[in-house]
Amino acid sequence: MKTHVINLLPFNNRTEMSRTEYVIKKVLAFILIFFVAGVLGEAVVIGLYTGMGYDPLHGVMPEGQIAGLIPYYGYILFSVIAILYCKLIEKRSMRDIGFTKRGTDYLLGIGVAVAMLVLVLFLCLVTGSVSFLRINRDVSISGLLLWGLAFIIQGSEEEILCRGFLMNTLKKKIPLPAAVFISSTAFVIPHLIMTPILDSGLVYALIGIANLYLISVLFSIIVLWRGNIWVSCGLHAAWNYVLNIILGLTVSGNDAKMDGLFLIGINKLNIINGSEYGFEAGIATTVITIITICVILYIWKVRSDNNGIQ
Repeated sequence: MKTHVINLLPFNNRTEMSRTEYVIKKVLAFILIFFVAGVLGEAVVIGLYTGMGYDPLHGVMPEGQIAGLIPYYGYILFSVIAILYCKLIEKRSMRDIGFTKRGTDYLLGIGVAVAMLVLVLFLCLVTGSVSFLRINRDVSISGLLLWGLAFIIQGSEEEILCRGFLMNTLKKKIPLPAAVFISSTAFVIPHLIMTPILDSGLVYALIGIANLYLISVLFSIIVLWRGNIWVSCGLHAAWNYVLNIILGLTVSGNDAKMDGLFLIGINKLNIINGSEYGFEAGIATTVITIITICVILYIWKVRSDNNGIQ
């Protein structure tokens, strides 16, 4: 019994154990990292607000853009703690986490995200569920830049935790499909807890959960294909940034942080555009995500076959 308990403790680097114990150990480590980073992040935010003259413990908080930006910037703690855990406890290198020398793949991830959202928006436009209003000439340039950095930090944090730490360590011990599923579940659950997906209705909740899994699987596949997490960090950050800031639309139930560069009108709430939860609970996103997964798998297979011939 003592040996099993020691095996499950996330504070050691023991790997000689059953697959079940190994999975439990890594999931516990994921929860530990998430909890510690969350507590420290909350403490830092409270400290910053207090230093700025506010009294967050008594509900006196800043308003406007800064109130939204500071928590997003605080996500950097999640990344730092996850990387420290990987290096100090698991003795893994940055390359093993997924930060290889192919940093330019970040741009590939951005390109994939932009292409997907253009197609999702196109489907919504042609079905009449949304309409393009106009270009916002009064958009805040400083807001575009500050929120761009915020989403870079936030997108990277989730990818480091779910793909760099959890998936990349699980696939060393268990079958790859299982590692992808478990890391995807770790990606989906916080989204369900932190956003009111059920408020939009059961149908939208089911589509939204399915889409979150599909998007997470897409992130995992593109990481495995390219051999790094730069690409998923770029894809994740660009998806959230373009959807929430450039288009000014809801992301996973979270309202836009500012008026978008392109003003989009929602003509009617339906399963195409995802209703109140946003595009991520719409079937337009379902269709485009499935197509993107199939295209990437095809390209991966073709290139693998060509390399094999050579």
